[in-house]
Amino acid sequence: MSAIKESDFCWKRCRVWKPKSKAPSLLKLCRDVVIRNMGLRRVWKARKELPLPRNLIKLLTSNFSFREFELQGIDLSRDMRIHCIYPTRSLLDNSKVLLKCINIKSCDSASLSHLLQKWTDVSHKNIMRVLLWFKEGDSVGVVLEPFPKSLHELVHDYRKTGIKLPEWLLWKMLHQICDVLLYLQRKQIVHPEISSKTLSLTRTGDILLHNLLIYTPSETELNVCVDAKDSFYGIYVAPERIKGQRYSPKQDSWSLGCVAYELVYLGPAFHLGPGENIFKVLNNIVNGVAPPRLAEADYYSPDAVNLILSCLMPDPRLRPTIEDLFYLTSSLMRSTKLR
Repeated sequence: MSAIKESDFCWKRCRVWKPKSKAPSLLKLCRDVVIRNMGLRRVWKARKELPLPRNLIKLLTSNFSFREFELQGIDLSRDMRIHCIYPTRSLLDNSKVLLKCINIKSCDSASLSHLLQKWTDVSHKNIMRVLLWFKEGDSVGVVLEPFPKSLHELVHDYRKTGIKLPEWLLWKMLHQICDVLLYLQRKQIVHPEISSKTLSLTRTGDILLHNLLIYTPSETELNVCVDAKDSFYGIYVAPERIKGQRYSPKQDSWSLGCVAYELVYLGPAFHLGPGENIFKVLNNIVNGVAPPRLAEADYYSPDAVNLILSCLMPDPRLRPTIEDLFYLTSSLMRSTKLR
């Protein structure tokens, strides 16, 4: 089922595993004391913002073990089981974190190392942070900050209650997604899994993009969103990617259009329901068949429909750039809030 099963951790809610090995070194004791007093999040912040010596950074982030985390509940969602993600508690500072387990044998070690370095160095207020990562045996443990309810779940809740997102919040969310995508493009980092499942909304109404390491190795190459009941939900892949073309920044514009459509109409632009032919849906995307209901956005201004249509143009050359969308959503966010 996963690289590391729950039983392999020897974790219990009321019982902390106590090693029978030799006493810890002085360095490890020092590291534990620092982390216990600072907390994993402050260690991350200090590592990013303070000119700390490399030896100190190595001291604070090395020699971690799966045994230093306690599993919090075994009723895991489908996504957590598929991607080997465990809600845990750090035994050092008592903080709640996510522990991602990657089997080294299941992926190329060179590409994994590159991916770990790249996504650990990502520092943006709207992207989930990697607090640290470590290697133990044939597995890599990646410690991440937990993420709130996804946009997919939010849309599901809104659809059940019949509530619509306020338009100023819609533009704020889309603007922050543009900000994130623009940051990644400038750093030449590709996040191929942009969808309502990989974006969350915090309690302060801010977007949080899930760190790509959560979905490594990737479950799919076609960015197909699967619902909680293990049924297909929607497809977010751009037509040129279906044709096998290499990534281009305009694919991010397509992804933004799919997310915008879902927030406006409370359903995926390219739905894949039970019994529907996936090849027919993919064929519609490639042939430029527009998603349904585009004339029914009475609750929102025409700007919302125009943005969706411009992003979902089958020819990538006709789509706006993420930078263009960044300034457009910023302007619409300000003007909408002033009404």
